[in-house]
Amino acid sequence: MINAKRNQSKNITLLWLSVVLLFSIISLIGCDQQPKSMFEQQADTKAADEIVVASDDQRVLIKPDLSKDHISGETNKTVAIQVNKQQAIAHQRNCDPNKKPCQYFELNVLDFVPEQPWLSSIMWKTIAQILAPNTPLASQDQAAKNTILMLLKQIEYSEQAVNTSSLYQRIDTELVLNPVGTSNADAAIEASSKSEPMATGYLLVRSTVKRGSSPHHLDYVMLDIQKKLQLTIEDILLPTVSTDSLLLAFQGAKEDWLISQGVAKDSVDDWSLPLSPQWYLDEQGLHLVYQSTELLEVDTEAADLLVPYSQLTALIKPAYIVQKHS
Repeated sequence: MINAKRNQSKNITLLWLSVVLLFSIISLIGCDQQPKSMFEQQADTKAADEIVVASDDQRVLIKPDLSKDHISGETNKTVAIQVNKQQAIAHQRNCDPNKKPCQYFELNVLDFVPEQPWLSSIMWKTIAQILAPNTPLASQDQAAKNTILMLLKQIEYSEQAVNTSSLYQRIDTELVLNPVGTSNADAAIEASSKSEPMATGYLLVRSTVKRGSSPHHLDYVMLDIQKKLQLTIEDILLPTVSTDSLLLAFQGAKEDWLISQGVAKDSVDDWSLPLSPQWYLDEQGLHLVYQSTELLEVDTEAADLLVPYSQLTALIKPAYIVQKHS
């Protein structure tokens, strides 16, 4: 009986080792190791038109958590996070731009030191949704990054233009952090400054598909820096406020923009204002951003509609009002 149990245990162990060995062999044969970075040197790239990599550094201050430390009881202090601006450029292989248009892809992203996985994940997902909106796995963390890496490699190693990508594509990313402090601004929001202000900011991703032109698409992702998450418009509204009430506050800004585009003043009410998924908060107030053709059927630059905080005190939570520098 004892020998049978020992043999059974031995067989299970051998089976387990065989499975581990099999997966190891499969990984070595059919899978590439995950790159440390999107922009690490490609060992197999020897052509003159290899991916060009550059970086630029800047330092920002982020308050990742203003709550008290559970161990020491002290409030966490502001920490410096280095933001590295990195660039990758891929050109279509063996293509003379003087003779015919050649595919070009320029990607400008941000890298954070120390690492900010939550922020990097949001950035890659946003870019993937722009460049590969129909890719099922583009909404997952590592898959989103790998999707963009695949697009770069496709263009870099392809003799012909990749039909699924624009002939020219440029992506720019920017992180903007809102100030946190006491407001000496409008008296209308002075009462709200008594609330503990939230540490917020937004990630901006610009997509351009024509060389030398303005971005054709702007993606804003509003961030709660303390909780390390993406905010929705409902998160900042007071519990009793609906998005319809918020849109009413933007009617004046909508009318002003339509008139600036040549729409007759007596017909601006005919344009209904949908709730845009692109929005952000800054020191001026709340912005709703509409892409070209979303408000008018003609091609225009993005419409950035602004309502100041003095008109929003009954609509948004006081903690989300961005305090101006004194």
